[in-house]
Amino acid sequence: MALSSGQTWFPPFEQFLWEHWDYPKTPASNQNTYCDIMMWKRGLYGKLKHTFIHEPIEKIINVCRGEGIYLGGGWYQSKHFFSITKCTFNRMFGHYTGQWISTKIIIRCKFGFPVAIQE
Repeated sequence: MALSSGQTWFPPFEQFLWEHWDYPKTPASNQNTYCDIMMWKRGLYGKLKHTFIHEPIEKIINVCRGEGIYLGGGWYQSKHFFSITKCTFNRMFGHYTGQWISTKIIIRCKFGFPVAIQE
Protein backbone atom coordinates (compact mmCIF):
# COMPACT_ATOMS: atom_id res chain seq x y z
CA MET A 1 0.00 0.00 0.00
CA ALA A 2 1.28 3.51 -0.78
CA LEU A 3 0.58 6.81 0.94
CA SER A 4 -0.67 9.85 -0.97
CA SER A 5 2.93 11.11 -0.76
CA GLY A 6 4.02 8.03 -2.72
CA GLN A 7 5.79 6.54 0.32
CA THR A 8 5.28 2.96 1.55
CA TRP A 9 2.75 2.48 4.36
CA PHE A 10 4.51 1.80 7.68
CA PRO A 11 2.43 2.39 10.87
CA PRO A 12 5.26 3.76 13.08
CA PHE A 13 6.09 6.25 10.31
CA GLU A 14 2.41 7.24 10.05
CA GLN A 15 2.35 7.81 13.81
CA PHE A 16 5.52 9.92 13.58
CA LEU A 17 3.97 12.08 10.86
CA TRP A 18 0.72 12.52 12.80
CA GLU A 19 2.57 13.57 15.94
CA HIS A 20 5.48 15.61 14.55
CA TRP A 21 4.90 16.78 10.97
CA ASP A 22 3.16 20.07 10.20
CA TYR A 23 4.02 21.32 6.71
CA PRO A 24 3.14 23.83 5.64
CA LYS A 25 3.00 25.20 9.16
CA THR A 26 -0.49 25.76 10.54
CA PRO A 27 -1.10 29.51 10.90
CA ALA A 28 -1.50 30.91 14.42
CA SER A 29 -1.33 34.38 15.99
CA ASN A 30 1.85 33.48 17.93
CA GLN A 31 4.04 30.51 18.84
CA ASN A 32 2.28 29.83 22.16
CA THR A 33 -1.14 29.72 20.48
CA TYR A 34 0.32 27.53 17.75
CA CYS A 35 1.44 24.95 20.34
CA ASP A 36 -1.89 25.04 22.19
CA ILE A 37 -3.80 24.49 18.92
CA MET A 38 -1.55 21.77 17.54
CA MET A 39 -1.18 19.80 20.77
CA TRP A 40 -4.98 19.81 21.21
CA LYS A 41 -5.61 18.97 17.54
CA ARG A 42 -3.19 16.02 17.62
CA GLY A 43 -4.47 14.64 20.94
CA LEU A 44 -1.19 15.37 22.75
CA TYR A 45 -2.31 18.13 25.12
CA GLY A 46 -0.56 17.87 28.49
CA LYS A 47 2.61 16.26 27.11
CA LEU A 48 5.49 18.17 28.70
CA LYS A 49 7.69 18.60 25.61
CA HIS A 50 6.98 18.16 21.93
CA THR A 51 8.48 19.04 18.55
CA PHE A 52 6.78 19.83 15.24
CA ILE A 53 8.77 19.75 11.99
CA HIS A 54 7.86 22.24 9.23
CA GLU A 55 9.59 20.68 6.23
CA PRO A 56 8.56 18.43 3.31
CA ILE A 57 8.24 14.70 4.06
CA GLU A 58 11.03 13.88 1.63
CA LYS A 59 13.53 16.05 3.52
CA ILE A 60 12.70 14.27 6.78
CA ILE A 61 12.90 10.78 5.25
CA ASN A 62 16.22 11.64 3.62
CA VAL A 63 17.81 11.97 7.07
CA CYS A 64 17.31 8.19 7.32
CA ARG A 65 18.59 7.62 3.80
CA GLY A 66 21.96 9.30 3.52
CA GLU A 67 21.34 12.88 4.62
CA GLY A 68 21.90 12.04 8.28
CA ILE A 69 24.91 11.20 10.43
CA TYR A 70 24.46 7.84 12.16
CA LEU A 71 24.70 8.19 15.96
CA GLY A 72 23.96 4.56 16.92
CA GLY A 73 20.84 2.72 18.05
CA GLY A 74 18.93 3.78 14.95
CA TRP A 75 19.39 7.51 15.68
CA TYR A 76 20.54 9.97 13.00
CA GLN A 77 21.40 13.65 13.15
CA SER A 78 20.41 15.65 10.10
CA LYS A 79 23.19 17.19 8.03
CA HIS A 80 20.95 20.15 7.23
CA PHE A 81 18.92 22.61 9.29
CA PHE A 82 15.19 22.12 9.78
CA SER A 83 12.44 24.57 10.64
CA ILE A 84 10.82 23.28 13.86
CA THR A 85 8.63 24.45 16.71
CA LYS A 86 9.41 23.24 20.23
CA CYS A 87 6.43 23.22 22.59
CA THR A 88 6.83 23.16 26.37
CA PHE A 89 3.85 22.69 28.69
CA ASN A 90 3.51 25.11 31.61
CA ARG A 91 1.73 23.10 34.30
CA MET A 92 0.96 26.18 36.40
CA PHE A 93 -1.05 27.87 33.63
CA GLY A 94 -2.12 24.82 31.63
CA HIS A 95 -0.81 26.22 28.33
CA TYR A 96 2.18 25.82 26.06
CA THR A 97 5.15 28.03 25.37
CA GLY A 98 6.25 27.70 21.76
CA GLN A 99 9.65 28.43 20.27
CA TRP A 100 10.35 28.38 16.53
CA ILE A 101 13.95 27.57 15.65
CA SER A 102 16.06 26.42 12.73
CA THR A 103 18.29 23.56 13.87
CA LYS A 104 19.61 20.13 13.03
CA ILE A 105 17.27 17.39 14.22
CA ILE A 106 17.94 13.94 15.67
CA ILE A 107 15.50 11.23 14.63
CA ARG A 108 15.26 7.47 15.08
CA CYS A 109 14.85 5.49 11.87
CA LYS A 110 13.49 2.00 11.15
CA PHE A 111 13.50 0.49 7.67
CA GLY A 112 14.54 3.86 6.24
CA PHE A 113 11.67 5.82 7.83
CA PRO A 114 11.62 8.21 10.82
CA VAL A 115 9.76 6.83 13.83
CA ALA A 116 10.82 9.12 16.71
CA ILE A 117 12.45 12.50 17.31
CA GLN A 118 14.73 13.49 20.13
CA GLU A 119 12.78 16.10 22.07
